[in-house]
Amino acid sequence: MRRRLITAVIALVVALGATAATGVGIAGAQSDKVIKIGVLAPLDAGLVEFGTGIRNSVQLAVDQANKNKVIPGWEIEVVAVDDSSDPAIGSANVPQLIDDEHVVGVVGTYNSGVAAAVLPQLAPADLTLISPGNTLASLTLGGDTANPDRPFDNYFRLVASDSEQAPFLAESVSKLGFENVAVVSETKPVSQGLADAFVAAFDGTVTVQETVIDGATDFSDFLTAVIADTPDAIFFGGEYEVAATLRAQATEAGFTGPIVGGDGIKDQAYIDAAGDASEGDLASSVGVPAAKLKTAKKFFKDYKKAGFDEPSSDFGPYAYDAANLLILAARDAVKGEDELPDDARDQVLGAVGKAKGKGVTGKIRFDEFGDTTNVVFTIYRVQGTPLEFAPIKP
Repeated sequence: MRRRLITAVIALVVALGATAATGVGIAGAQSDKVIKIGVLAPLDAGLVEFGTGIRNSVQLAVDQANKNKVIPGWEIEVVAVDDSSDPAIGSANVPQLIDDEHVVGVVGTYNSGVAAAVLPQLAPADLTLISPGNTLASLTLGGDTANPDRPFDNYFRLVASDSEQAPFLAESVSKLGFENVAVVSETKPVSQGLADAFVAAFDGTVTVQETVIDGATDFSDFLTAVIADTPDAIFFGGEYEVAATLRAQATEAGFTGPIVGGDGIKDQAYIDAAGDASEGDLASSVGVPAAKLKTAKKFFKDYKKAGFDEPSSDFGPYAYDAANLLILAARDAVKGEDELPDDARDQVLGAVGKAKGKGVTGKIRFDEFGDTTNVVFTIYRVQGTPLEFAPIKP
């Protein structure tokens, strides 16, 4: 039986003063009164730009909570585990979190494919997973999104899914005057799912649609068809590393129109890899520009002050909110206890599902499927000197 929880409005932005991070891990405490927040993200390989920002943001939340004694008498630690954006690696490494009884919840994953692989392992352990970046709709709605059936009640996400992002992209592209679009995607479900949903929602003409292997390095066949059909834009389902390769080869083939993609390509790493050819390219991302949110100003100030070597990325603020949500849920679970209760994970899971409040990213609330109710996207264009993704109104 879950302990009766006091689920008054959880204010994620509590009076947590900034403190400098001393590294990703915290040395093991001498006391048994330790609570651990897990992180599962690409840290060694894959989309490391996103993964390190997620890890650092969780570390910031934990450092602040310890400094301010948010859980009196208890030390909070971060356990960061690599998944390298690879479902097999994530599945092999996640037992490090499951088997540690002091881990009460996990922030992650960035990649939807990794989440799909590890959720069957996390669910039997009642270990909550809160994602700051997954967008694959089936993670919360099941395989038939028209008849939703939640697969895992321990899974939540703070960003909206591709069931909302694809129509937003299709509408934005149309408003920008693009009537003919070629579509290509990687084979992983989140990439192909975004592309398929875009095609279904787009009012214009799809001149060609192809799927390439994950991590593709040769788009010559696809680009031959693109050049023959002269579309206004190319829509890409995938992440920034492969998108940069597509951009370079498309430019070399003579295509000068924009590449359009989802949140997976909206990162400075895409511009750095693609160079000047990326100017004019478009990408959507979750929420509104976090740097412009009044609620996020303190987060960015504290993150900078903490001295992390890597940027937070767009997903850092969501990871920070996820960590604070787990910390506050854990606080309720250990209140009045001298040791971690046997049902601590179960209590944290129950509290997260009922959470209502505000974080640095806005309102925090989940629907019956574990999806955020804060469904907002923004479209960005690569522009300026130096080149960067800048929000636009289509």
